[in-house]
Amino acid sequence: MKSWLLGVGLLLTNLAFAQTVQEGLHLMDRHQPSRAKQVFENLVAAQPTGENFFYLGYYYLNQRDWDNARKAFDAGRVAEPKNYLNQVGIASILVGQNKVNDAKIDFDRILAETKNKNIDVMFRIAEAYTMYYILGKEEAFNAANNDPAEAIRLIDAIQDRLMKDKKLPTPEQYLIKGDAYLIKNDGGNAVTAYESAIAQEPRNIKAKVKIGSVYLRGKNYKETQARYKEAIDLDSNYAPAQRKYGEYLIVGGQYKNASRYFRRYLEKAEATPQVTLETAKLLFLSQDYEGAMKFTDEADRKGVKDNDIYRMRGYSNVEMKNYQQGIDNLEGMVRSGVKPYFMDDLYFGKGYQGLGKDSIAITYLERAAPLDTNNNVYNIIHDIRYKQKRYVDASVAALNAIQWKVKKAQTVGSGDYFKLAMDYYFTAAYINKADTIARPAMAMRADSVFAKAIEINDKWPPFYINRARANNFIDYTGTKWLGAQWYEKFVATIETLRAEKNPFKEDKGQLFEAYKYLGGYHLSVTKDEAKVKDFFTKAQEIKPEDPDIKAYFNPAPAAAPAAPKR
Repeated sequence: MKSWLLGVGLLLTNLAFAQTVQEGLHLMDRHQPSRAKQVFENLVAAQPTGENFFYLGYYYLNQRDWDNARKAFDAGRVAEPKNYLNQVGIASILVGQNKVNDAKIDFDRILAETKNKNIDVMFRIAEAYTMYYILGKEEAFNAANNDPAEAIRLIDAIQDRLMKDKKLPTPEQYLIKGDAYLIKNDGGNAVTAYESAIAQEPRNIKAKVKIGSVYLRGKNYKETQARYKEAIDLDSNYAPAQRKYGEYLIVGGQYKNASRYFRRYLEKAEATPQVTLETAKLLFLSQDYEGAMKFTDEADRKGVKDNDIYRMRGYSNVEMKNYQQGIDNLEGMVRSGVKPYFMDDLYFGKGYQGLGKDSIAITYLERAAPLDTNNNVYNIIHDIRYKQKRYVDASVAALNAIQWKVKKAQTVGSGDYFKLAMDYYFTAAYINKADTIARPAMAMRADSVFAKAIEINDKWPPFYINRARANNFIDYTGTKWLGAQWYEKFVATIETLRAEKNPFKEDKGQLFEAYKYLGGYHLSVTKDEAKVKDFFTKAQEIKPEDPDIKAYFNPAPAAAPAAPKR
């Protein structure tokens, strides 16, 4: 009886221990770090075993607190020298420090010493090879902090061992395999692994969120939304799902809705100073600038030490048109010794542009433009140069803006080409008329770019009238009537839009220009009197006092013949 009671007692102790560990991991997964830390510290205080020290160190690994992680793992090695998990933890620090090759030496040794039979060790090594790759961040692939191929090999080796006992990997092991495939940009196999986790555990919210993130990366927005919504419907308190759904909404331009989900995220997650600041950044991305300022100030009051405090205040103030305050915050950051990067230059530029100090703005914007892969800063530079009537510089910026889109595999629209064409057109307009080489040559460049805009959108009248004007520069003698076909297209497009009841706002001055030109063309070239009268009549309705039109409808009487000499 005593033996039985002792056995039951040990069983209950182990079950309580397992539940407590799972509780800590559960809290970590739900972005409740302080509560998770408390669980692991209590575990160590109650039972200072090697395994308990490992989980405390594991918590610090996830926080990237290398010093405390090492202390916990070292304590675990002392408490239980034969428990290899703490050795795995120490090597995992090297992975987090971008020293994956050094870590691999230790991992291979540990695997050899455990004869590739310790599944817990194999799993934690596989996890270490993937855990520092941050899903969903716009970060360059960093081969120094992961090894997805080795992670997959280890999970497959675990599966082989388990299958001998007719068992399957755990959901957690399938998740690590999915993460490894995602690092390899193999979305299909990543989803398969995540779905295997769900097959084992149908309510695995984490797997559903990860699948949604794979579909988001692949721009399959319908599936992205479905998976994120499934996760939220399963458990609306699961903070990562709220955040991920907000990020999805930003991609779709649903900024106001995204802001609501980010605010919910902060309600569900532990509002640590860093999480509060991260939420402020997300609110900024969702264009909730007032919310971004509110939570930035809150993070500051909580004592967060982060240079992004300056940035968030600077960026948000600029977006809220508090330009001088925004610049003051960014300058405060620079004075504190923080080296600016391209986004800082972008917002310095936007701030000075808002203050009307375009020359200073350009200095910052031109520094930011080649480095910014999220914002086509060349468009801002173009608009400033265009306003300054520096059309040559504007054309350079417009061409760079087009090339930026091409590199990003974005669609170059008719408006992009129209901007460039107008820059060339005005450049030609400011070349002296006497220069019958440079002026027509520049106008020809404008004409070819107008053609590209029309090829994309042949229903927008401004493309045609400005192409007509460019052809007038090419026809510098005024005898070839090169603009005629484009004025005709301009008038025809206007009439089509009228018939379709399109809300396009007509410019009476442009219509007069086209009617008068076409009347003159038919008067001089086709001799079609009916068309001449039709176009001049329409021109007269807009500007009845135009002297050329008045002269057509009221020709001067022929001079009387001279009296014969006597």
